[in-house]
Amino acid sequence: MEYKLQQTVLTPEDIQAMVQRVASEINAATADEELVVVGVMKGAYIWMADLLRAMDRHDVIMDYIDVSSYVGDHSTGHITIQRDLKTDLAGKTVLIMDEVVDSGLTLRYLKADFEQRGAKRVYIAVATDKRPDGFNGDVDVDFVGAKVPNEFLVGYGMDYNENFRNMDSVKILELLDD
Repeated sequence: MEYKLQQTVLTPEDIQAMVQRVASEINAATADEELVVVGVMKGAYIWMADLLRAMDRHDVIMDYIDVSSYVGDHSTGHITIQRDLKTDLAGKTVLIMDEVVDSGLTLRYLKADFEQRGAKRVYIAVATDKRPDGFNGDVDVDFVGAKVPNEFLVGYGMDYNENFRNMDSVKILELLDD
């Protein structure tokens, strides 16, 4: 499939500012709590690294979960855990980090799953929110880096067939017919 990178939605400067703002918000909300930060792989790794450094906390437990709900550019509507957590969540405050929320399917699934595992509280932080105004997908996101257009986005962890994740900005990707 051919593609074309379109306009920039978030510049590196935009991203740096949102990371600082969200880190402050998380610090304020979780200051007196033991915090387990769970990155949803693969997309969350850059956002998670940036945010954890900006939080300036040393009492954070980190873990990763790898889930799949997409094939190419389409959601299958079904969540599959590829790599599960190693950390016991019982009695702990958990922060799920993902690079994007669109339908909310993955985050809704993970929040319910972590609550079933005994988490005391589950927060969600996303770098980008693509949901249309008024639609929350039955999942509340506690910390949002930026509201972005509901377009196919790449960069800052977001990919197309595993490509573009390492871009330091977020751009719209136009898929062209062959």
